[in-house]
Amino acid sequence: PIKSPVAGIAMGMLLDDTHSVSDDDAVIVSDILGTEDGLGTMDFKVAGDRSGITTFQLDIKCEGLTIETMSRALQQAKVGRLHILDKMESALAVHRSELPPTIPRIGKFNIPADNIGKVIGPGGKQIRAIIEDFGLTNMDVGEDGEIQVSSLDTEKLKKAEEFIMNLIKGGGGPGGGRGERGPRAPRVAYAGPEPEEGAVFKGKITGIHQFGVFMEILPGAEDGSTPGLEGLCHVSELHTERIRNCEGFVNSMGVQEFDVKYVGKNAKGQLQLSRKSVLEDKKNGGPKKPEPKPEMSAAEVDVIAQAIEGIKNL
Repeated sequence: PIKSPVAGIAMGMLLDDTHSVSDDDAVIVSDILGTEDGLGTMDFKVAGDRSGITTFQLDIKCEGLTIETMSRALQQAKVGRLHILDKMESALAVHRSELPPTIPRIGKFNIPADNIGKVIGPGGKQIRAIIEDFGLTNMDVGEDGEIQVSSLDTEKLKKAEEFIMNLIKGGGGPGGGRGERGPRAPRVAYAGPEPEEGAVFKGKITGIHQFGVFMEILPGAEDGSTPGLEGLCHVSELHTERIRNCEGFVNSMGVQEFDVKYVGKNAKGQLQLSRKSVLEDKKNGGPKKPEPKPEMSAAEVDVIAQAIEGIKNL
């Protein structure tokens, strides 16, 4: 739904001498096509609603425009814009109260920042379950606690919000999703060895979101009784340069696995991964290796042993 309809029109100008400034003989043309644009000396696009102009763009091929010429062009553009708006309103007097079923709806709401972990869940399991259970197109959780959800169904957006607000209060309750099927079974935890900080792993992508990528860096039990160990590679740690669209960037890589470095846990105990650190190490010739400790020769050991023996005899 929109506040008011907007229409636009392209204005042109025909001028005898293109090497001079526009004059009183300049002909202002409305609703120009390619021919008038190519042969004319002005391309002036003006758009707006009934209350005024919302945007415009101007190209000229002459030396300049006088105030009088601009005033004539704007007045002529206004007449054309209002005429188009009349035709639009005769076809649809009031905008539709609901979007078509093919257009995604977007909902926004906020939760306390310290409850973000509950919504995302270990390794992103909770957020993936919410997206699946409520048939969401996408769900993005900001670091400040702002949650943005999108779906083709307005009712599902409302149910997803109700479920999330219930979730951070300690429930999950009715209202859709897993709540309708009763409480979840206790989640089985990873039971393997802990990763070494600074180690590089071949991470397997398990979930992609606008805020980052969830990856499995250590496998679970072979019989499937325990899950693998997952961590988050935040969007800021995906590349040495800034990434504006996390999903688009990862999908463009065309891979299911890539190298990440385990850089430790955050304040909430979540594993933090970094691809940027791996790329920087490769650029600098690899990660810095600890300097080997010097070893003493047998003669040096004998000298130290004799010195200690001499001290004892004093």
